[in-house]
Amino acid sequence: METKHEMKIVICPNDKCKTPIRLSEGRFLGGENDKGGVVIECEVCKTIFPCRLKNPYDISSVIKNGKKLDDWTEDLPDLIANKYNVSKDQLDKLDISLVFGYEPPPKINWEPSDLPLFLNNNINLEKIAKQQLIKYITEIDNNYRAYYHLYVKGRHSAEKSFVIINYEYLGTSYKAVFAKEIDSERDLNTRNLYLIYHSGVNIEYQVDGIYTRDQLLVFLERFLNRWRYTAKEVLLIVPFIGFNYKNTEDALYQLWNWLEINVDISKTKLITRKGTFNLFKNAQDNTGIPFEELVKLGLLEPLIDKMNQKDTEYFQKSHAKYYVGVFDNYVEVLSGSFNIHQGKYFENINYRKYDKTFFKERYLHMFTGFEYSNNVKDEYVHYMTFGINDDDNYLIGLTELLEGFE
Repeated sequence: METKHEMKIVICPNDKCKTPIRLSEGRFLGGENDKGGVVIECEVCKTIFPCRLKNPYDISSVIKNGKKLDDWTEDLPDLIANKYNVSKDQLDKLDISLVFGYEPPPKINWEPSDLPLFLNNNINLEKIAKQQLIKYITEIDNNYRAYYHLYVKGRHSAEKSFVIINYEYLGTSYKAVFAKEIDSERDLNTRNLYLIYHSGVNIEYQVDGIYTRDQLLVFLERFLNRWRYTAKEVLLIVPFIGFNYKNTEDALYQLWNWLEINVDISKTKLITRKGTFNLFKNAQDNTGIPFEELVKLGLLEPLIDKMNQKDTEYFQKSHAKYYVGVFDNYVEVLSGSFNIHQGKYFENINYRKYDKTFFKERYLHMFTGFEYSNNVKDEYVHYMTFGINDDDNYLIGLTELLEGFE
């Protein structure tokens, strides 16, 4: 069913705090919408309070500066009120407001492309992988329900989940790997699974060439999500994002939203020009809520927030464009003439794998004091397998899981 989300801000009721806490209230279009609310803990002062929110269980959420502890439908029940020492009177005293003109970026949704990254002998393996995913959808949901009991106890929880499907097509054996983020128990389902790997594909041969900017955005999206789940670090060295032309503010704003939903900000480093960030700020002022108002309300998306806090490196003296996934001993690189732009203009792009040390010496030497991230901790992830004799549904170290990939 189609949904619409509105952004709301509730002010922490602690007079010494007053932190703006960001909520996303979802509404089913043409369907029934549940009244109810959530119990929120302010991340700044740890004050706990109740807040009214429609559809609190399934499509509404606490986005920023607060943590959802519980939810209810209809009226605040005594059981929850007593558990968290909150009252119905607090609901009427909250300072809560609707923020007009702003829609948060949604979670990325993968679909097969007519320009597939995964192609073999003119067979679009993305479409075949989608068919396999649909084939196992009931079993996948059953596995997530089984894993749910471990997840909610907190002893065996992971922030990422991988679905590995082994299958045969036209006499050839393949492996398709889907991945998704697990932010809460409500993510333990097949929604938002993204195809990040497929065997039997020569990626270098498939990528290298001349494409339109719109087509290259599809390739870049595939790699950004591949790296989100598998790389230790992601580097985006790009001078320009969007155009500084008249009447292009909406397109520029859409590109920044596109970037936000396709990167994991915790391991992404963006190196760009200072004017590129200023261009976004000016576009934001002209297309929606003024930029400084977003800052005041705590509405900045993570990448923009990081740049606004000056936690970004600006580099003026370069026109090079390359996008990098950093692994333990090597890097994957997309490079060419392509900035992050939309349109039918043609650009060139190449894919290569390099030794990490070689790449740093040849491609990163102009960034004074640059060092790779020292994130060497092996991540613990959830995974499930299908199409082999002993299918699994448990947890594993990411490094061990990736050993089965090409």
